Parts: sequence; structure tokens; C-alpha cells
Amino acid sequence: MTDLRKQFHTIKTQEDLKEFINATKDSKCPKVTPYIASCTMKKAEYTIWPFKKLAYFNEGKKALELYIEQNPKDIEARYVRFLVQRNTPTFLGYTTRIAGDKKFINDHISTANLPEEYKSTILINVNTISPNK
Repeated sequence: MTDLRKQFHTIKTQEDLKEFINATKDSKCPKVTPYIASCTMKKAEYTIWPFKKLAYFNEGKKALELYIEQNPKDIEARYVRFLVQRNTPTFLGYTTRIAGDKKFINDHISTANLPEEYKSTILINVNTISPNK
């Protein structure tokens, strides 16, 4: 998971995205699911067809929301959703949980079973963004 977390935060290009998806697609670890869902949504950035863009976005959104519904206390999943929502255009209607996820993360990060370095990364990323967007 440590390498996956680092790689996730370095995705900048379509090639990076493809590499990440290929590296994680066969993973049996359920903790990978939010990251894969986020990357599925990100694929929308690299296609020109509007219906395909929306299909990628909705597919990833559905997977991420289902995972969070089944694992509501998974701080990592809430963090990934926070990152997605802060970068999602408002017209898609997927920006309503930013403040709630930020509060959940800040309230529970100290007891999360994560490496201290990753906790710091999460806190830096979450707290450098205003609660409303």
C-alpha cells in the first residue's frame, strides 16, 4: 500500500494513470478500491467523447460511493473522495461532501491505522483547502 499511495499522488499524465491502473487492477486488497475508483473517474479527463467522459465518471463514482457505504469509517476512502470532489466541476453535483469528509478526516486521523508519513500527507492536503471547496 505504501508504494500505491505514493504512486497515486504522482499521477499527472494519461501515461501515469495507465501505469497506476495496470499496477493495481489485479490487486486483491480491498483498500485499493477507492484509488481505482478515483482513477476510473480521472480517465474522463483523457477522452474527448462527452458520453464516455460521463460514463467513466459515473462508474468510478458508483464504485467509490459503494465502498464508502460499506466502509464508512475508512479514513483513506474518505480522503480519496475528498480529493476527487475538490477537483470535480460543480455542475456534476459531486462536491457536497467536501466539508463533511474534511471534518471526519481531521477528527479521526490520529487513531487511523496508517503510516505517520501518510497521515501528514493527508492532513496537509486536506487542510490547505477551504471547507467549501
